[in-house]
Amino acid sequence: MLLKEFWEGLKKETQQTLRQIEATEKDILKRAYSCALALADANSNLKTFIIHYQFENEAEEIWFFKHAKPVLVSQLIYYCQVYNIEMNRPVGGLAIQREYLNNELENLQDYIDRRPEFYSYYRLGATESDVNYFTRDKFVLGHQYLEPTISEREPLYSTNCDYKLAKILANEQLEIMLKSQLDELERPAEDKAQLPWTTKKTFLIELLYALDSFRAFGRIPLKRVVAVVQKLMGIDLGNVSSAFAEMRTRNDPTPFLDALKDSLLQRMKRNDERRGR
Repeated sequence: MLLKEFWEGLKKETQQTLRQIEATEKDILKRAYSCALALADANSNLKTFIIHYQFENEAEEIWFFKHAKPVLVSQLIYYCQVYNIEMNRPVGGLAIQREYLNNELENLQDYIDRRPEFYSYYRLGATESDVNYFTRDKFVLGHQYLEPTISEREPLYSTNCDYKLAKILANEQLEIMLKSQLDELERPAEDKAQLPWTTKKTFLIELLYALDSFRAFGRIPLKRVVAVVQKLMGIDLGNVSSAFAEMRTRNDPTPFLDALKDSLLQRMKRNDERRGR
C-alpha cells in the first residue's frame, strides 16, 4: 500500500473516532483520556506501517516526518496535556485558577524560548534544512535543543525535529484552550453563553477558517479569533488545526459554506415572492 493512501485512511478513521468522542463525552477528563487512547492506537499503527515501509525517495520521507506524523502526534500530545492540566487543576477561587492557567501558558512559552532556531524555521515555513531535520539518517545533535524524548527514540520512526514540530503544533492548540479558559474566568455569570452555537462544531471551524482566509478580521491571528469566539459562544472547539486537516480530505470540503449560500439565496427568493417580484 502507498504511504499517502494508508495515511489518509488512518487519518480519516481517527478523526471520525475523535469526533464521536467529542460529541458524546461531556466530562473533560474522560474525553481527553479517551481521545488520547485513540490517538495512541493510531500512532502505534502508523509506526508499524513505517517501520516496514520503504520510502520512494527523500522527498516522501521529508513529507511524512514534516507534514504527516507531527500532525497525529501533536493531537496525542494535546489531549495528554489537556488531561494533565485538568487532573492537576487546584481547587480554589478566581485568583488561584488564574495563576494556575497563566503558569501553564508560561510553560508553553518556555518550550519555544528554549528552541528559538527551530521555532523560527517553522514560523517562516523554511525548507532549506528539511533533509537534516526530517530524515532518519541525518540524526545529529548539532545546535538543536536536546529533547528528553531522545532516550525513547525509535531509529526507524524518528528524526531530529519531527517531535519538536509536533510539540509546537500541540502547544498552539493548548494556548487557545488556556486563553479561552482564562477569558471564561473573567466573564460574569450572566454574560456567559449569550450567543449559543446550535449546529456542528466542525461547521463553526469551517466558517472561522473561511473568514480568516478572507482576512475578515484583518491581521488578528486565527488562534485569537478562535479564543474570542469560544468565549462568546460558550463552546470548546477542541483542536481546530486537526479539524481543518480533516476538512481538506472530504469529498465535499465546504458543506456548511455551501449550505449558508443556499439558505441566503432561498431567503432572498422568498422575500421577493412575498413582495410579488
